[in-house]
Formats: sequence, C-alpha cells, structure tokens
Amino acid sequence: MNKKTIITALVALVAMSADSQSLNKDVERIQYVYALKVVINDSVWSGFADKQYDVPLLYYGDTCCYVVNPTEKFLAKYPSVLIHCDNNIQIYQTEKVDDKPFHMHVTFTDEESNIDYHTPFMRCSSLEQTSKTIPDVTSVNEWATMVMHEYFHGFQFKNDGYLDTYEAITNAVLPDTLIELAASHDWYRESITQENNLLLKAIDTNDNEASRAYIQSFFKLRNERRERVKKELCIDIVALEQLYETMEGSARYIEFCLYRHFGNFNLSDAKWLYTVGRKYYYATGFNLLRLSDKLRIDYKYAIFKDVSTVERNLRILKSE
Repeated sequence: MNKKTIITALVALVAMSADSQSLNKDVERIQYVYALKVVINDSVWSGFADKQYDVPLLYYGDTCCYVVNPTEKFLAKYPSVLIHCDNNIQIYQTEKVDDKPFHMHVTFTDEESNIDYHTPFMRCSSLEQTSKTIPDVTSVNEWATMVMHEYFHGFQFKNDGYLDTYEAITNAVLPDTLIELAASHDWYRESITQENNLLLKAIDTNDNEASRAYIQSFFKLRNERRERVKKELCIDIVALEQLYETMEGSARYIEFCLYRHFGNFNLSDAKWLYTVGRKYYYATGFNLLRLSDKLRIDYKYAIFKDVSTVERNLRILKSE
C-alpha cells in the first residue's frame, strides 16, 4: 500500500468517525426530547406522551435529516434507513428534505401530496443550526425547551377537532390581525399592557377579594377593547384571541415548566415569559393559565376542545 493510499484511507476513517459521532449526538438529543415528553406527561400535562397524540419529528442535522416515528406516506416519499428502535421511538436517517437554513415549527397543509396533509409534522434544526440563527441559544436545555414548545403545538393539533377549530377561526379572521391591531393602535396596545398587569396582580396577591377585583377589572378592560375593535374596525376578535391565547399560552406554559424542571430558575429573571411583546397573546395566555392554576381551576382536559374554556371559567368565578 503506497503513501497516497494510506492517507486516503485515514481521511476516510476520520470522516466515518466524525459521521458516527454526529449520528450518536443527534440520536442522543432526539432521545432526550422524548424523555422530556414523558417528564411533561407525568408532572405537568397528562396525555402529552400518549401514542394517540404522537407527532412525527423531522430533525435537520448538519448533512442529513432524521425522522422519528414517520408515517407510511413519509417513508414512501423519502427513502430512509432505520438506525434506532426502542419501545417508544423509531429513528430513521434520510436525505435533507429541504435546503432551508432553520426549522423550529409544526406544519400542516392542504396539499394532499404533502407529508403533512391535514396532520401536524414537527420540524426542528439541530442545536448547532439553531445557534447560527439564534445565537443566544447555546445549551441543549435551551434548545430542548424550544423544541418542546413546538412539539406541544403538535399535541394540540392532534386533539380531536382542534385543527378544524383553528382553520375555521383563522379563515374567518386573518391570523395576523391581533399583531396588526397592537402595532397600529396605541389604545389597543395600552389596554393589552393594562390587562396583563391586572393578571399579574391577580396572580401575585394572596387576598382572594383583591384577586377577584383584579379579575373583574381585567374583563372590564378586555370587553371594552374588543367592543371598540368591533364597533370602529368591524372585526370580531374574540374567538381569534381565545384561540391564540390557548395555543401559544399553553406552549409557553410548557417552556416555563421545563425551566423549573431543569432547576436554577427564577421567573423574575425571565420577564419575557410573562410580559407582553409584539405577539402579546403568548404572555396573556400564559398568565391566564398561571392564574387558573393559582385558583385551582381545572382546564387541561377541555382547553383544546373549546378555546373559550379558560376565559369562561374565570368569568364564572368573577360573577360568583
């Protein structure tokens, strides 16, 4: 064997070793995500890890994709090799499904030929790819929290009727309406901030009467804002707001619970979780769930069957 052949062989071995290490790293991260699903299921939201709510995961690595618990439709469309199998998950390796630089979302479409036709498909980039797009995300736990937020969206859409509800509401009122209203009208944005502050006060107080008073003031402002939108802009935003507060508020709630699970977490240091931003319904939805928890109002069974559940429960409490 000549020197050139030896060098070529060594390069090939190094490349194979690197690929093997990358594969092991990616498989370990995927297994970690599924272990966290069980944690959430057992300690936070029963049913999250149930097989009936399982959503295929398409994980984008550096040079290939991995798909977890794929559908027959996916396997028929993309040649894949089974590389890992245990009681809960089957992991396949396949080619890069697309060339987009970053994924962290759940998709579903109306195209019958697509793998996500009327069914949710979870897509996420590796930690390394995520860090390139969002430099602040540097640890596996930060990355896993983002993944779990999106995975919870998949769980939501696997609940009977929720996808139909989402499509019916967003077909009636454009999905970006709430963002545009907050961006275009000072009075709308100011009301949202005041409403959220009242929720925070209701959460923080240990006085039951004060809590009821804050809740009453919250709904007074909320009703006035919605009525003004309807009267002046001819848009009924009630169902859309309840939908997005349910959807994004509960996903943020899962993030919050994971941060507490990881430990060394102080909510006061994570103001982005509970203060309003451009997509204000993340925070208001999250705080509505925290308030419901404090008042020991059960909502987890019904929240995806009826998006008005959380708000209706608090309105009933206020009127008692």
